[in-house]
This record gives sequence, structure tokens and C-alpha cells, in this order.
Amino acid sequence: MRADSDLMVYVAARWPSLVKEAVRLGVPPDEAPATATEALARCRRSWARASREASVEALVHDELARAASRRSRTPEASREQAARELLVLAPPDLDDLKRQESENDRRVLKRGGIIAVALLLVAAGAGFYLATDGGGSGPDDSDALPTVDVTREENPTPGVVWYADGRLHLDHVVLAIDGLRDMTKIGDGVVYGDDDGRVVYAADDGSRQVLGHKDPAFPVVATDETGRAAWVDPGGTPPTLVVKEVTTGNPVRSFSVDAGARAVAVDGNAIYYSDAEGAHVVPSPSRDIVPYGPARLLDVRSRIRASQVSKDSIEVAQPVFDASFDVPGRGALLAPDGIFVATRDPDTGQVTLYDDRSGKRLTSGLADGDEVVALSPAARLTIAYVVRPAGATAADDLELRTCDLATDECVVAADIPSQGGTPVLAR
Repeated sequence: MRADSDLMVYVAARWPSLVKEAVRLGVPPDEAPATATEALARCRRSWARASREASVEALVHDELARAASRRSRTPEASREQAARELLVLAPPDLDDLKRQESENDRRVLKRGGIIAVALLLVAAGAGFYLATDGGGSGPDDSDALPTVDVTREENPTPGVVWYADGRLHLDHVVLAIDGLRDMTKIGDGVVYGDDDGRVVYAADDGSRQVLGHKDPAFPVVATDETGRAAWVDPGGTPPTLVVKEVTTGNPVRSFSVDAGARAVAVDGNAIYYSDAEGAHVVPSPSRDIVPYGPARLLDVRSRIRASQVSKDSIEVAQPVFDASFDVPGRGALLAPDGIFVATRDPDTGQVTLYDDRSGKRLTSGLADGDEVVALSPAARLTIAYVVRPAGATAADDLELRTCDLATDECVVAADIPSQGGTPVLAR
């Protein structure tokens, strides 16, 4: 197959840098080759399409970050030196990738089997309720999570995590959770905020862990790239900005901030937040806080920033190349690979999308009259929406719609009850 040949050319050229990048993401050096092989094996089925769309780098980057998030545990301070000193041996061949691909599939099936066995216990009357408490900023009554129903159910949109009608849909399980307000995808799970101000990690096996507390009005921000989340805990005087590794609950850094500060984004190792004085960035856990951009910083992804520069205009800037453009809009969400930005037209309120490199408006996959209730820009020119279709009434079901902007193709993946509260899509 041509795709396999192209993949192996890429592996031969990039293998040493991929293994070292895994170490920089926190993977122990002796596990880095296996991590890179796992990531490349997961790329194989999508390689032909990614090659056509010139997005192979984004595909590999996403899969490497996911694989690393399951192994990341080395101290931040030692990672760069370990990567420089690592002796990288020969890359895997195509047979190695095929074997790893089969192993990846077996893991998914095994995980599904484990969950299925647990569900059989439910039928037998044993009950299947998974929850954990504690692990956040301190042991108090607000750390206790209520038990929730967990059911085995395949997501009709793998990779798109959504919450509607009190049900959180991960790739393989559904959790009955009340009061979820915001969430960001981390590996196979999500980190979310709820009505009680808890910051919670929910894994794809149904387990949950409280990581800390925040103002419910401000979303927790996170990145799948490094598996870290950040939020402002308003409980102290002064408040504290907290950064943690989500899957382990291990603290990365915390520091005092002014009242009213809010976390804006985590991009790689950098943490962005804003307060009355403007926007700030902490380039890495070991670096000092420095000023960054305008006060109304909205989002940062792949070193590209979006800011509200006037009531009806946003600026999208690439500081590395000293390039920027302004477009009409209120609010902004950037795709994780920095390829496009989503905003709302200041006159109509309709969602509009723009290419982050040229400022050119993109086809959104929406029809005139469609009402977007929630949206989540994704990598490789894809986006998910929760939409009330044009002409639908308030009593009609909403649509979970996924769109491929490169091909202008959209699919309605599920119907969502309109009376079950406000749906949420994971970033």
C-alpha cells in the first residue's frame, strides 16, 4: 500500500525526534520507543487521509501526546536532559507497527470486556457504581463525589466527548452526572467542572477523582498535549492558580494571583491567565510569570492566540511569525492544532470559522437558521456542534453534528433531547 510506504519513510526520517519528544512529554526514557511505536501504530489507519490533507504532523503529534499521557511521570526538570542524552536505536518496521496496532485493538477489546463483566454484576444485583473522593486541594466535605451509574455504551462519535441530559458520553462508557458545566478532553477521559465548583477527572473506565476547586463560572483549562489542567482556586486570600497532571493528580505548580484572575489556556508547558492588569504567561513550571498580550485574551493553541480587541472584533495572532489579522467576532475558540478559529458573528450570532494562517473564512457546515448550542473545534479541520436545526421548535430534539471542513461533509451522529439542560462538548 502506498500509505504504508509513505508512513515508513516518515518513520525512518522522524524516529529519533519522536522518541526524544516522548521523553520531553514525561515518558521514562526506557519506555519512550514503545510509546512512539504505539502512537505511530495508531496513525496507520488514518495515514492516507492525513497525507491528502497535509496533516500528518498533527496526526502524529496528537497520538504521541495521548500515548505519552498514559505513561508521563518523570519530573519536569529532568526531561530535557534525558532527551538529549538518550541513545535512540533502530526504528520499528512495518510488521512491528502492525503487531502494535493489533495490540492496541486488543487493549480496547479487553477494556470493553472488563466493563461488560462489571455490567453483568449490575444485572445480578451487585451494582456498578464507580467514584473516588479526595485528591484535590484539601480533604473537606465538598471533595466527596456522589456515586453515579456507569453503563457500557459505545460513543457514536469516537473522540468527541459530549454531555447532555445528565449523561457524560466518553468513548466506551456513559456516566450519569448532574451539574457538569465545562470539560476538556485528556487522553481517554475528561477533566470537568461542575455546579459545586469541583474540578474532576473522569476516565474512560468510569472512575472519577476530584482534583481541586474553582469558581463554577470559569471553565477549567487543559491540554491533551501534556495532560495538564489549570484553574484558579478562589478559596484562599489571595486566590491561587493551580496546575496539575490530570491522570495522576500530581501538582505541577501553584502560585498566588489577584482577585478576579481566571485561567485562559494551557498550551504545551505554558499556562496563560488574565486579570485586571492584562494577560500573563508562565512559559514552564520552572519559569517566572511574564506579561502576555491584551487583557481580553480568549484562547491559545499551538502558540496561536485569539483576543477580543473590540466589542465586535477579534484578533488572531501568531507571535512566532509576528503575523496577525482581525475579523468580526465575539468570543473565540481555537482548534488544538491552530489551523482555524471559531467565533460568533457580532450581528447575527451565527458561528463563523476562519483559517488561522490567512484569515480566509471557511465553510462551517451550518445552514442559514441553524442555532449552535455548543461547539468544539478539533484537529485536522474538523469540528463538532450541538445544533438546533433551522425550522426546529424548542420541543424538538437537537443534533450532535460533526463536520469535516476539508470535504464540506457533515454527519448527524446523535439526537439530543432539548429539555435536558444545556449540552456541553469537550474541548
